[in-house]
Amino acid sequence: MLAEGVPHVAINLLETVQALQETLSLAAKQSLDRRFGALYDKVYRDDVLWQAWRLVRNNGGGPGIDGETIDYIENELGVINFLRELRDELKNETYRPQPVKRVWIEKPGQKGARRPLGIPIVKDRVCQTAVRLVIEPIFETNFLDCSHGFRPGRKPHDAIRVIDRSITFEGYREVVDADLKGYFDSIPQDLLLKLVGRRISDRRVLSLIKAWLKCGVMEEGTVRRSTTGTPQGGCISPLLSNVYLHAFDKMWQLWGPKGTKLVRFADDFVILCRHGGHQVLQRVREFLGRLRLTLNEEKTHVVRVDRGFDFLGMTFCYAATSSQATRLKYNCYRWPRRKAVQSLKEKIRTKIGRRYHLSLQAVIREINPILRGWHNYFKVGHGEKIFRRLDRFVMNRLRIFVKRKHNNPNRGVRNVSGDLYDRLGLFRLARLRVSCL
Repeated sequence: MLAEGVPHVAINLLETVQALQETLSLAAKQSLDRRFGALYDKVYRDDVLWQAWRLVRNNGGGPGIDGETIDYIENELGVINFLRELRDELKNETYRPQPVKRVWIEKPGQKGARRPLGIPIVKDRVCQTAVRLVIEPIFETNFLDCSHGFRPGRKPHDAIRVIDRSITFEGYREVVDADLKGYFDSIPQDLLLKLVGRRISDRRVLSLIKAWLKCGVMEEGTVRRSTTGTPQGGCISPLLSNVYLHAFDKMWQLWGPKGTKLVRFADDFVILCRHGGHQVLQRVREFLGRLRLTLNEEKTHVVRVDRGFDFLGMTFCYAATSSQATRLKYNCYRWPRRKAVQSLKEKIRTKIGRRYHLSLQAVIREINPILRGWHNYFKVGHGEKIFRRLDRFVMNRLRIFVKRKHNNPNRGVRNVSGDLYDRLGLFRLARLRVSCL
């Protein structure tokens, strides 16, 4: 809910911002080569800034280098004052972004492996989101159907569906499983700005984007600046990454080998081939070289679909159906990959922990959102057996929790038996019907 004192213009902000986006999208569709030069005044519109604030607030996230949190802005500064100050800075062209704070997070399912994340201050996140709201509809008209990641109305399940149907019904039997080497840290900023400039000619909007790319990263009290890369964690970074890799999508559409299909989700992509996978991989290297990007050769390979490959957390494998099947003799099966399963187990272990002051019901309430979210993603597959094993794992961890809580030598079996889990509302992965693509 919006706070009291919200300007009238922001009451129906979702409708007014959507109307603005639809207008820009329609204008962009009428001419795919048109460059938009009057956008900056739309960035600091009251309704755009309020919608940007709502999106940043709902997304959460920690403070940047200034230490200001979302709660501090709401409870101490006041949202109206905060947005009024940002609007005035943008209008008077005195806004200057701050360096992003570097933090390192563990890669899911990879012990000891970490990836960098950049956290801008809240003001910069709101400003980036406002710019994204304005320019995203313009670039969306150019993006191709092979791109699925971080786009309005698209989700990973769309990419999974394309792969499933292409392998099952269209005869694709090889896959180039590609991995870009340090993509977000290696994007050439000069080339990225040129690609953005193909659709945006407003110098003030371009200056904002350039300032975010050049503001640098603060780590251990030192600001480091680079001519390559866009910090992971910035609200506008996913859009910029799609703008950059759209050039690769377009090259593949125009000059890619026949009998291939590109499926991309942000910087992760696979290329489905009917044959000649190694020749296709060489073409991939050639196109990426034009964009000054390189492949991680250790993680890039060509595989037969009947041997299986991993993409978007799923393992895909083309295999024979059961002897009772009458319509399909072979099918593309998919299930949660091993790293995804291990990552879920680690989350459950961590969430249950050793908090013996909590009741069993309280612990179940805390792990249910994790299980439900995991199920909502992986239900579009053939993971019934994995779901059952995970259900047993979760119940076993809860039994161990009860045993230790009550110092019970029988592993908690007497304390946790029968339908107690169901009465306490434990979410069961294997109990719900698996969806089909």
